[in-house]
Amino acid sequence: MNSQVDSERAQDLERRLRAYEELEHSARWPGALSAADVVALALLTLVMVAGAYYLGGQP
Repeated sequence: MNSQVDSERAQDLERRLRAYEELEHSARWPGALSAADVVALALLTLVMVAGAYYLGGQP
């Protein structure tokens, strides 16, 4: 009944799988966080919590 829809969905799934396999084999994922990014986010979180505590907020 929906064979054309199923066929298009299967083709789209194949296309997406190929794209992810290509990304997996490449050296770098676009938009991935580096170790420096994670450290910077942790420090920013610590500064924000300490700032809120200093200004009188209660965590």
